[in-house]
Amino acid sequence: MELKFVTTKNEIKQFIGLGKEIYQGNPYYRDSMSEILKLFLDHKTCYLKNGSFFPFIVQDQHQNKILLRAAYMINRKMPDTLMIAFFEAAKDVPEAVSIMLEEGRKIAALHQCTSMVIGLDGHINYGLGFLASHFDVTPCFGFPYSPEYYLDYFRGLKAYQFTSFLTDLSQFNLKKEETILRRLQRHQYIFRCADFKQFDRELKIYTDLNNDAFQDHLWWADRSYEEDYELLYPFRRFIRGENLLIAEKAGIPIGFMLWYPDFNQLIPPGKGLGLQALVRNKLGGRQKIDRLKIAEIGIKPEYQGTGAVLGLFALLYQLVGGRYRYCEAGWVEENNLKSKGLGMHWEQVGCQEYKKYKAFQMML
Repeated sequence: MELKFVTTKNEIKQFIGLGKEIYQGNPYYRDSMSEILKLFLDHKTCYLKNGSFFPFIVQDQHQNKILLRAAYMINRKMPDTLMIAFFEAAKDVPEAVSIMLEEGRKIAALHQCTSMVIGLDGHINYGLGFLASHFDVTPCFGFPYSPEYYLDYFRGLKAYQFTSFLTDLSQFNLKKEETILRRLQRHQYIFRCADFKQFDRELKIYTDLNNDAFQDHLWWADRSYEEDYELLYPFRRFIRGENLLIAEKAGIPIGFMLWYPDFNQLIPPGKGLGLQALVRNKLGGRQKIDRLKIAEIGIKPEYQGTGAVLGLFALLYQLVGGRYRYCEAGWVEENNLKSKGLGMHWEQVGCQEYKKYKAFQMML
């Protein structure tokens, strides 16, 4: 077996092709990463101003067969970590995985990294974790999907587990929080939808709040306005101002919630969020979607514990009540007791832990 760094157009084609081969015929898989991956492979992403990207394949020369593909990545905003990103591999190829990890050790040593993280795709806002449950369910849009056997390749490494939460909105209510919501109103808290006519302004608020709210989050790296613009601007064809909710205190942004419909319900197996899904969405396909996803909730540290997060949920519920049946939120890292506790607080009104995900770390 040989590990080979990807440099030619043909090798890029092989890199992408393995991903298609792994999921061929899988009725649950939806392609959520190809557009992001293409930016990296074409070296057209502004992320590379602050990061390094080394895509590679592991092949069996005798059979002329690609067994594994991934990329070593380093974000200079978290220089101690070598990421193994965009991983896909055939079944029963542990030797190929071992070759990948051994080469990763060498690259990490060269760049003075102290750990390797497997399953972090450059940044948590791009992708994190391998699926660890519900392999026979179509993922909600934005959540990863991967075969169960991927977990076997990394047994013995330190595992971080994440969970999503699923809520039946027909049971959900905020009756117990009415006192807190009234207090927020008295104290000049305002909760509003973003104005995408002022996209640049609202994006700046979103980026600043991300960087303030998630400083203590596992594997967080600060984002630039340019990176978030690149990630969200193409998505504007599918989302509206109501999908980015902003909390303000006396006119100053202090928190946000990013949510969107489960567009995977518009996408055939193996496909991504492209023109076909856009046409279906414009022709009323959104009315057939019965699930939404809460992608991110962030509150500035000095306003955590004020109840501001409840104000965001109240506005969301006001917007979506009667339009969707289910809400999937997350993921939440298992040691994030504050966020996990918020989900379990609503257990009596239809909220429960749902899908599990895992990422792995090797200290060097």
